Amino acid sequence: MRITTILERNIKTLHQRDWFTFLFVQKLLVEKHFDWLNLYLNSHSKSLIGKGKLVVDNKKYKVLLSYSPFHDYRYDRIYIDDKAIKYNREIHLYRDLSLCLYHPIIDNPSNLTIPLFKMIPWICEWIIFYEQWKKYGVWLGKEIKH
Repeated sequence: MRITTILERNIKTLHQRDWFTFLFVQKLLVEKHFDWLNLYLNSHSKSLIGKGKLVVDNKKYKVLLSYSPFHDYRYDRIYIDDKAIKYNREIHLYRDLSLCLYHPIIDNPSNLTIPLFKMIPWICEWIIFYEQWKKYGVWLGKEIKH
């Protein structure tokens, strides 16, 4: 087993063991930088839940998110609540319609947790590239094909 895999498992275990403190710190960091998101800790799901409206080019997008060390594969589940957005590999969505905002190895080479507050600006970028994709039929953002 690779040392990075062992380190990643150990970190995730620590985050799960002290999930409340870990998520509370994530909540404080997001609230410090992004006042458009309303966050709360859900003790039942052991997750940080968020809702907010992001305005991009005078259009409002309802953002929903869940962040937890108990999620499989990655901590984040970030959604744009818009029935017009359908699964399509070209627009960087997972099958559950959560946003694919980063490559887990290339954008996170140490396999450590990406803090939620660092992901929030990527939501706006995703929206911009999505709107361009609707116009031009090509994803204009930096990408690695799935």
